[in-house]
Amino acid sequence: MSEGPSPTSEPPRPFWAVRAERGTAGALRFVLRLLGLLGRRGAAIVIHPVAFYFWVTDRSARRASADYLERLTSTERGRAALGRRPDWRDQYRHIHAFARAIFDRLCVWAGIGHLDVEHEGTAHFAHLPDATPEQGGNVLGKSGALIVTAHAGSFDMMRAASMGQQVPVHVVIYGANAQTINGFFEALNPELQLDLIHVRPGSTGAALEIRAAIRRGHFVAIMGDRTGLDSAGLRRAPFLGKPAPFSAGPFELAATIGCPVMMATTLRGEDGRYHVRSWPIHPGGRVPRGDRDRVVQQMIERYAEILESAVHEAPYQWFNFFDFWDDGSS
Repeated sequence: MSEGPSPTSEPPRPFWAVRAERGTAGALRFVLRLLGLLGRRGAAIVIHPVAFYFWVTDRSARRASADYLERLTSTERGRAALGRRPDWRDQYRHIHAFARAIFDRLCVWAGIGHLDVEHEGTAHFAHLPDATPEQGGNVLGKSGALIVTAHAGSFDMMRAASMGQQVPVHVVIYGANAQTINGFFEALNPELQLDLIHVRPGSTGAALEIRAAIRRGHFVAIMGDRTGLDSAGLRRAPFLGKPAPFSAGPFELAATIGCPVMMATTLRGEDGRYHVRSWPIHPGGRVPRGDRDRVVQQMIERYAEILESAVHEAPYQWFNFFDFWDDGSS
């Protein structure tokens, strides 16, 4: 009879969290050298070969892309967004868009070339409550907030757009699945680093750090489209025609501490510009315990609705290469 897990052992991690990194620091350094020699436009010639390599060798990514594109085109808006029934060309285009996003990310961190980011500056945060420094306000005169983002487009471009705002931004990450690539980018330009809050299964430390940062008037950014870290904390919401699991943790925390919640995306347009957009999800204020389940579900459904609109707008820029509609328990 085999022994069960010890009481102190970590719970099983979801597929996306244990999958080996395909990108290596060596490959990134090679692209970085090309950037130094050829500039951004010249070095962009590597994007197609890299995308083709992963399209050929990564069967799981191809399968996940195919499943997602089929799910997308099962809805009327999804069919209109893609324009036809998906095939291998769409899988390749999906992976190529991801390679392009990594390439652009490298350019931003290395400070090479110029990438246009269209944004509205402080107008993105105009809907946040006013707050004085004594009330935990920031340099914009606004309260701190939880910014729930997604693997749609490029978070680094959102970071570039917010650099001039001079408001501290903390990023919540599950770093165990991307230590090599994250470490490489952070070493490139220490001045662009954001304060990182690491999520560890079974630990409450991240929640305490998030609470403290928001109370200081800071912004905390967290991805809302990752599931499986805590299967007991999942809520389902309609997404591309089928209920999908979303982590309730960020929204439950916001309801508990009474902070505003925003959704933000940064998508790459056909003109090569990145477009930063944000939407209010929750105005803030403590939610009575008896109303929290309802309010949290409303926030998750609003988040899923906005994410679905972003996916329809840029169907190849949602970079979740795993079975998102699975609950992560298998």
